[in-house]
Amino acid sequence: MKIKFNWGFGIVVSFILFALATFVMVYISVSTNVDLVTEDYYEKELKYQQHIDLVKRTSALTQNIDINITETNIILKYPNLGAPSAYSGVVYFFRPSDKRGDFQKNVGIDSTYMQSFSTEQMQQGLWRAKIFWSVDKKEYYSELPIIIQ
Repeated sequence: MKIKFNWGFGIVVSFILFALATFVMVYISVSTNVDLVTEDYYEKELKYQQHIDLVKRTSALTQNIDINITETNIILKYPNLGAPSAYSGVVYFFRPSDKRGDFQKNVGIDSTYMQSFSTEQMQQGLWRAKIFWSVDKKEYYSELPIIIQ
C-alpha cells in the first residue's frame, strides 16, 4: 500500500502536527512549577512606600550591617546604635531558586553587636538575608546577598 502525497494529505498531516504541538505545549506549561517570590505580592506593593522609607533610614546610617561568611557560619555585625538589649527584629533567609529552603530567625545580638547563624541546613548557592531590625522603636531594613559554597 502506497500513500499518495497530495494537498489533502498535506493538510491533514499539518493539522495533526499542529494539534500534537499544542498538546505538548499545554502539558509542559501545566506541569511546570512556578514559585512566586512572595505569595502576597499585591499587598506588599501597596505598602511599598513604607519599605522605601525603611531603606532610606537605613542608608542614612554611617555604618550598616557587615556580613562575614565562613564555612560553617554566617556572622552579622550590627552597627552600634544603642544597648544590645534594645535590638529586635527578624532575619529572613530567602532562597530565590527554591522557596522551600526559606527560613527565618529572630535578631539576637551579643555584647559585641554580632549574631551568628549556622550554614548547616542551607543548600549551596545564592541566598538573600532580608533583615528587618529595630533599635529603640526606630525600624531599619537591610538586604545582603549570601553565597554558600
